[in-house]
Amino acid sequence: MKHTAYELHVQLRYIEPPIWRTLEVPGSATLEDVHYAIQYAMGWENSHLHQFKIGKRQYGMVDVDDMGDLDLEDECVHALQDVAKRGSSFVYEYDFGDGWEHDVEVRRVSVETKPVRPRCLAGARACPPEDCGGSSGYARLLEVLADRNHEEHEDLLEWLPEGFDPERYVGSTKDLTRDIAALRRLADEDDVDPFGDDDDNPLASLPPALVQQALELTPIQRGTLIAILAGSLADQLTDAVELLEAATRARPEPTKKQATRGPRPRRGRRRG
Repeated sequence: MKHTAYELHVQLRYIEPPIWRTLEVPGSATLEDVHYAIQYAMGWENSHLHQFKIGKRQYGMVDVDDMGDLDLEDECVHALQDVAKRGSSFVYEYDFGDGWEHDVEVRRVSVETKPVRPRCLAGARACPPEDCGGSSGYARLLEVLADRNHEEHEDLLEWLPEGFDPERYVGSTKDLTRDIAALRRLADEDDVDPFGDDDDNPLASLPPALVQQALELTPIQRGTLIAILAGSLADQLTDAVELLEAATRARPEPTKKQATRGPRPRRGRRRG
């Protein structure tokens, strides 16, 4: 059985020096698969909407309410080899607020005897941070980052992901199948209704507005929040243990008469 391999050159528009990745994906991959491959290879967090612009047609997530005003075709049912050929190019847009447009060029199409696995073959420079304001916002971010005397320099360093280096590309030619599957699972989990009627749902007792704000956080922000909460709970638990030990040490030994008493009757739960 023959398998088709597509080599895609993906480059962000309006960024100099360029930020780019070279991907190899199977021609049979759906555009949804290509979306996840680009997300992982570029370093995005899949926390915003996206679409493909191929010729005069647009493809994307047709089951998302916010996309209702766009004339989109379902990216899940269109294979890459059916909409793009060698030498053709199209646009992949991510985050309609920041407007990150990627030029995608089909550099090579080959026939292989073994199944083709998605891989990132090469790349240059780090992916811009999410929600930094698009290409113009990123340009300003780099200016502030380079000026240690800028009034926003320290605040910017705290906001950026730890160890962020705009010139550093961390890549690997490993099979990305599992990484793409992990991104897909995260997206599927975000699609689950957190306000269901299930009595076992731990979110059911929380204010919906609070849960919604938490769900809108990026994965990095969610991890930070979890770490903060975990640290806070650990501190509270330590304090509670110390208080309990202190109370135990201060409690006098019971007399013989007290030791023979039965348990005190419990009061009924107060209402209102």
